Amino acid sequence: MVLDKARNRSAFLVDGVASRLENVNPNSITLISFFFAILFAVSYYVASSRYFEFLIVAFVLLIASSYLDALDGAVARKFKKESKKGDFLDHLLDRYSDFIILFGMTISVFGNLYFGIIAIAGTFLSSYVGTQSQAVGLSRIYSGFPGRADRLVIIMFVIIIQIFTNRIPIFGYYITSWALLFLGAAGFVNSVYRSRLAYRSIN
Repeated sequence: MVLDKARNRSAFLVDGVASRLENVNPNSITLISFFFAILFAVSYYVASSRYFEFLIVAFVLLIASSYLDALDGAVARKFKKESKKGDFLDHLLDRYSDFIILFGMTISVFGNLYFGIIAIAGTFLSSYVGTQSQAVGLSRIYSGFPGRADRLVIIMFVIIIQIFTNRIPIFGYYITSWALLFLGAAGFVNSVYRSRLAYRSIN
């Protein structure tokens, strides 16, 4: 949520492009974003000390996927194409993308299975609480850290560090593994924070 708040300040980065996409279905942009997330996972998995160039590819793909994830909503709002189906598809594929991105990092040579499980569980619990609040009649909760935008930016920085450290472990694990552990732990804490907010708001 920390970086989610910055979206309004950087809206000009997507609004200009969105204004030229009147004839484009926002759901198509959502699907392309999801496809880039899949390619990211594949690239991260293939990356190694001999093929670290794939980390650069993964970095570019993650930026593209994240940008398109913001663009689809901008197009929908700009041309009044917002719909319940579009909202459902966007959030559904966001969750699939979250899983695929973290899974690709987990099974890569730089990842760690146990830390990856923690990352995926923490991320999904945090997201679940946010949407479950809406299911009981409250507004959807986006607050807390890390939000989705926070998580994606953290991963971008991690990729940069991983590129330069390559096969050099930090206290026994690569930076990718430590990032997975951090994201998982932060996700668990955020799920508790969101649960508290939701519970206190229920009459």
